[in-house]
Amino acid sequence: MCLTNWVLNLNFRSMSKNNTLIRLGLAVCILAFLTISVSTYGDEGGRTGRTRKTSTSGCSCHGSAVSGVTSVINGPTSVVKGQTAQFSLVITRSGLTGAGLDVATRRGTLAAVTSGTRLQSGEITHNNNLPMTAGSITILFNYTAPATAGVDTLWADGLASNSDGNESGDQWNWAVNRNVNIIEPSSTLNLTALIEGLYNPGTNTLVSDTATIYLRNTTSPYAIVSSSKAILNSSGVGAFTFTGVSNGVPYYIVLTHRNAIETWSAAGNSFTANSMTYNFTTSSSQAYGSNLQLLGTRWTAFSGDVNQDGVIDGTDAGLIDNDAFNFGSGYISTDLNYDDIVDATDASLADNNAYNFVGSVRP
Repeated sequence: MCLTNWVLNLNFRSMSKNNTLIRLGLAVCILAFLTISVSTYGDEGGRTGRTRKTSTSGCSCHGSAVSGVTSVINGPTSVVKGQTAQFSLVITRSGLTGAGLDVATRRGTLAAVTSGTRLQSGEITHNNNLPMTAGSITILFNYTAPATAGVDTLWADGLASNSDGNESGDQWNWAVNRNVNIIEPSSTLNLTALIEGLYNPGTNTLVSDTATIYLRNTTSPYAIVSSSKAILNSSGVGAFTFTGVSNGVPYYIVLTHRNAIETWSAAGNSFTANSMTYNFTTSSSQAYGSNLQLLGTRWTAFSGDVNQDGVIDGTDAGLIDNDAFNFGSGYISTDLNYDDIVDATDASLADNNAYNFVGSVRP
């Protein structure tokens, strides 16, 4: 149709203009022909806006979504806010040789990694047809988490092509949406604490053992925000790592040990730059209600709460007496001084604290 119109028009023009007009007409027709030819395969580069984030038809120019193509997003389930992690999109379709993609995110930021892919309009897509090997390709991309904690979503669709420049036979499918938990960075509490039964004031050493620290809100009902278990070394020092806590927010530090009285810090304490230091051993005022026992020059958490009910009483003493009668030994909670045998020394320690009505003191 294009060439015919030009031939008809030439019949009404002067001969002096024929050559110029013919050349222009042929150029336009050739350009139109090339445009039609390329359109049979669309553009070589990928398109954005083809994931379930914004589309219901996906890569529809390559046919209907089919189960024959498998598109899977792989990567971590959690990323610290503001940090970068690597993910992948695996596209699989037996019998086809090329691939394309579109990856989008709700709140984070994406960056292309695999050669032949690019970032366009905030999404990852392909520069041209990507070659698959044995019907599969793994495409890497980086994801940077947003600055606020919560849940983010990754969307993708994957295309499998026959690499012949024709859309006929190409197939695509959605990937399952991938949720990513955006978490606060881990924070470390460097704690110094001593347990009465494990501490030797003569040598100023502690029998090393595990302790669990709970961080609680400073307002009623003082809910637990996070917890961490670590070893208190022979100096009573342990590094406890927490997630889900914030800088500048005060928390009660609650020391627990399997046969010691639960001991709360005197007040709320805050992390600065994800780090905090606290020492229970320097003064009784470091504990809420001054609930510490002085041994030598250092303050310790009371031992003897074998059943962990928050009070040292006849029940705990009875458990110790029973194990002593049966020659209990090893790493058991009734061995308060951890000399590998339950005996009168352990019973005496519990009896003294029971006599003094020792129990946990809380806000």
